[in-house]
Amino acid sequence: MAVDSHPFGLLLVLACVGVALGGLALARRLLHREDLEDVKDVASYLFAVVGTLYAVILGLVVVDAMTRFYEARMAVEEESNALSDILLLASQLPGDGPRRVRDRAAEYIRVVIEEEWPHMAGRGPLLKARMQAVELVREIYAFEPRDDRESQLFASAVEAANDFWNSRRARMMLAVESGLPALVWVALIAGGAITVVFTYFFKVGRYGLQVAMTAMLSTVIALNLYLILMFASPFSGSIQVSPQGFELSRFILKEVPPR
Repeated sequence: MAVDSHPFGLLLVLACVGVALGGLALARRLLHREDLEDVKDVASYLFAVVGTLYAVILGLVVVDAMTRFYEARMAVEEESNALSDILLLASQLPGDGPRRVRDRAAEYIRVVIEEEWPHMAGRGPLLKARMQAVELVREIYAFEPRDDRESQLFASAVEAANDFWNSRRARMMLAVESGLPALVWVALIAGGAITVVFTYFFKVGRYGLQVAMTAMLSTVIALNLYLILMFASPFSGSIQVSPQGFELSRFILKEVPPR
C-alpha cells in the first residue's frame, strides 16, 4: 500500500487519533490535578505560542504542496497544448516533413502515456521519452521555408516547439523534486505531537469532553499531513496529475491529416 493512497490516509488519521487518546489516558493517570493547577497558567501561554507556530508552518507546507500540484498540472497542459499546436501547424507544411513530425509525435505520445507516466511515480523522467522529444523538435527545426507563408508557419511551429520543450522540462523538474525532505517531515510530525501533548496539561472535569477535543485536534493535524502526502508528489498516489492532455493530442493526431 502506497503512502500517498486513500487507504493509508485513513490509517494515518485513525493511528494519530488512537495515539493521541492513548497518550491522554496515560497522562490522566500520571498527572495529578494539583500538579496541573500549578502549571495551568504557564501551559496556556506556551500552548498558544506552540499552536500558533505549528499552525503557520503546517499551513505553509500544505499551500506549498498544493501549489506544486497545480504547477505540475499546468506544465502538463501547456506541454500537451504545445504538442497539439505543433501537429496542427505541421499539417499545413509541404513535403514529407508533416509525415515525419506526425510519426515522431505519435511515438512520443505513446511513450509518455504508456511508459513515462508510470515511471515518473517513483523514478523521475524516462530517457526514451526525452530522446523522442529531442527528435520531434529536430524535425521542426529541419524544415526549410520557401515563401512568406511557409516562413510564418515555420516561425509559429518553432515557437510551439520551444514551448513544448520548456513545458516538458518544467514537468520533469517537478517530477524529480516531488515529495518533501525528511527534515520537513520530522518537523511536522514532532510539531504535531508536541501540540497534542500540550493539551494533556489541561484537565477537564468531564473526561469525555477532553477526549472529544483531543480527538478533533489530532484529526485536523492528521488530515493536513494527509493532504501534504497526497499533493507533494503530483505524479503518484491516489490523487495525481493525469496524462489526459496527451490523450487529446492523440485524438488531434488522428482527426487532422497532413496535407
